Amino acid sequence: MSESKSDGESELDGVGSPRQETERGSEPTVEGTDENVVLRTKDLTKFFGALEAVRDVSLDVNAGEILAIAGDNGAGKTTFIRMLSGVLQPTAGSIYLRQDGRLAKQFFSSSKDAMDAGIATVYQEQHLSPNATAANNIFLGMEPLKDGPEGWLFRRTDEEYMIEESRKLLAEIGFDFDPRSKVNELSGGQKQAVAVARALIRDPPIIILDEPTSEVSTTGTDKIIDLVRGIPDGEKSVILISHKIDVVVDVADRIAVMRDGEVIEVLDTNEDDIERIDIVERMHRERER
Repeated sequence: MSESKSDGESELDGVGSPRQETERGSEPTVEGTDENVVLRTKDLTKFFGALEAVRDVSLDVNAGEILAIAGDNGAGKTTFIRMLSGVLQPTAGSIYLRQDGRLAKQFFSSSKDAMDAGIATVYQEQHLSPNATAANNIFLGMEPLKDGPEGWLFRRTDEEYMIEESRKLLAEIGFDFDPRSKVNELSGGQKQAVAVARALIRDPPIIILDEPTSEVSTTGTDKIIDLVRGIPDGEKSVILISHKIDVVVDVADRIAVMRDGEVIEVLDTNEDDIERIDIVERMHRERER
């Protein structure tokens, strides 16, 4: 993916950096197991007061795959990804990321921690600046400076570079529109492309997409599906959250079905002939006692 010319800070809020378990003196890494796993959760749990929103979720994300998480409202999907993205801290359980060939335990105190560790999240709300251009939104927090005194002395951003790099990146993910366009002039699909491009420009190994087709037209949905399919390249993995079961079945390599805060089954679309009704039945089946 394209890289910016300067190392600006992320637009995400938060301070500190992801810490590994070595700081607490036990189980610094998980070694020698499942070399294809890039992210692992073990017994991840979240309470809000007496309410247990997520319970003992143990899940692997493999390199280069699209893992979809399906479930009704209240199933725990959003709480789960907010723990992965550093917005919420788990009540119990662990998150591991592959670093230097090992699965290292992580502690995220903020979304910036997760971003610094390599997890980029594109939320349903997108968090775009409507009156700024697509290019400005893509480079938000990473604006490159002009070469020479204009940059280091007067701190002037290199708008031409931002526009050209944004154009290339949008083309890579299948969109062809002027990056100088204001966001409030774009279609739903184009806005989603800007949000995804902003994540991709940081070149993270893991991208979480939260309901990427929720505010997109039928035509735009097809474009977003193509976009999602194109992200994994052997070096990136996608976690896809969507209530549109047709989209989930169509694009995912595996589908983790959540119900009542638990992952009750993981289905492999490459091995099993999975129909939409299979997912719906699992989402609504009464929990066995």
